[in-house]
Amino acid sequence: MCGIAGFAGEDRGTIERMTDAIRHRGPDGVGIDVEQGASLGHRRLAILDPRPEGNQPMWNENRSVAILLNGEIFNYRELREREGFACRTGTDTEVLLKLYERHGMSFLPRLRGMFALAIYDARSRTWHLARDTSGIKPLYRTTIDGRLHFASEVRSLLRAFPSKPQLNLRSLSLYVRLQYVPGPETLCEGIESVVPGSAVEWHEGREHVTHFTPDVAPTAFPSPGAFREGFPALMDDAVREHLVSDKPVGLFLSGGMDSTIVLHHMARHMPSGLNTFTMRFEATREEDADRFNADAKLAALSAAHYRTTHHEVHMTAQDCRAIYRDTARALDLPNADSVAMAQALLSRTAKKHVDVILTGAGGDELFGGYPRYRIARLLHASRAIPASVRAALAHLAGVPADICRLAPDARLATRLLARPPREGRAITKDSWFDPDATDALSADWYDRLHQSDPVRALMEFDRHVWLVDESLKLTDATTMSSGLEGRVPFLDVRVVASALAMPTSWHVGWRTTKRLLKETYFPVLPPHIRALHKACFFPPMAKWIRREAAPLVEEALASPRIRELFDVDALRTVFDKHVRHEAYGYHTLATITQLAFWFEEVYDAH
Repeated sequence: MCGIAGFAGEDRGTIERMTDAIRHRGPDGVGIDVEQGASLGHRRLAILDPRPEGNQPMWNENRSVAILLNGEIFNYRELREREGFACRTGTDTEVLLKLYERHGMSFLPRLRGMFALAIYDARSRTWHLARDTSGIKPLYRTTIDGRLHFASEVRSLLRAFPSKPQLNLRSLSLYVRLQYVPGPETLCEGIESVVPGSAVEWHEGREHVTHFTPDVAPTAFPSPGAFREGFPALMDDAVREHLVSDKPVGLFLSGGMDSTIVLHHMARHMPSGLNTFTMRFEATREEDADRFNADAKLAALSAAHYRTTHHEVHMTAQDCRAIYRDTARALDLPNADSVAMAQALLSRTAKKHVDVILTGAGGDELFGGYPRYRIARLLHASRAIPASVRAALAHLAGVPADICRLAPDARLATRLLARPPREGRAITKDSWFDPDATDALSADWYDRLHQSDPVRALMEFDRHVWLVDESLKLTDATTMSSGLEGRVPFLDVRVVASALAMPTSWHVGWRTTKRLLKETYFPVLPPHIRALHKACFFPPMAKWIRREAAPLVEEALASPRIRELFDVDALRTVFDKHVRHEAYGYHTLATITQLAFWFEEVYDAH
């Protein structure tokens, strides 16, 4: 895992500034090359073969091709042996370099791993950028004075601009409703993310984008019984590959099923020395401390069951206030999810013990874990029923009444995943806010997905949008802020392919979610996992901003950027009512506070 940056052209000062902006991503070394029409920068987190021979940028023997890689290729040894490569290092980077020399970019579908890479072919002055199909690793690009620039983070690219790019108001409108920034656009005009599963070829101002899918046949599970019997072996192999490292490996352990499944398989391959990490939050009994710490209690039970060395980090409101600014800077683009501060603090502790951390991300999107998938199933099944009857069914299923009038299409996705338009209209100034941008985003994705099954459509929408640009980006940012590599075994390409080949009816019913995964693992997981209801891991931020964390909101309301774009009087009313318990305003306050600190720490920082 590393940080990469580069551009077409030679300018040592610019590439040094860009690379310095991502120094947190690679505490183990820095490499900069300026030659042959290219400027290349790399910050190294040495996980495989930490010797200097593995440093980047890495060139081939005659220095005609260079590669920058952020990520890990878990089947690189298999590829090396199959191709008969004689390598001077034990890195996956060198294997990819040799694959390009032999096959060009056609090797991408053969990779099992998480990656964002750049290859420069000096023979033709051609650049190649690529990103893994699940979007686990970030990669951004832009054009400055007609020349390609790229980097692992937006703030690195901002160091290359002669003047600050304009604010992207469409993306800002999306952020106000979604509370994160969906790609490929960013809040900076002209800076975009490389789309997951795409390869960009750039040559002298002309670019060509192609898309690739993993060259892997899904494991055939012809029936639920076949899945229950065969899937654990597939998952076990995925976890085993994700343990490949020359540095210590641990696990972010929640009280939920997905991270416990990962732990179950890790324990098979790491019978001793396994470190697990979780959070506990400070709250009073009146603030419902038991609810916020139920996750930590369950995680402790799982850790005891598997006999791990368990680390429980206690987070207070003051801790949150202290780490908030650093977290906003690390996130690179604003994300109002309160989990970010908790995970940033947890990463600091984990880095003292391990250099690689596994998580359970991806399981809900692949195997139907969110209650919203049950809603899509209900609406699809009841589409021929009169509205009054649907309303009654919705009430019995715990679904809000207005949702029962919707079809299970893009409008449902927007209703379930975005804040109401009226909230944005109430706090924005002038006419820049476009609430319809979110509806257009959902509709565009649903058109591209071409799914006849509305449950699958919503699951895939989540996997391509929310998972990539909210969850995975948050995890990458908060872990890499401490030089910690995060890995996600559920997004192994073989697991993903097999999950997509199964009907959603195996996973989601009218009143059940993640049914098949539960039936498969409940017999082997510790008993307390079988009894739990789906819970969220999040700190009590709504309560903290009423007390020690309140100055964060005050700083945001004083921000010149916020005052330019938002109605601060309206925001002050939201804050005052929230503090007095008159009206819940946390979502609005979190959105604005995170944005204010992003302006200060990223957009206006240089």
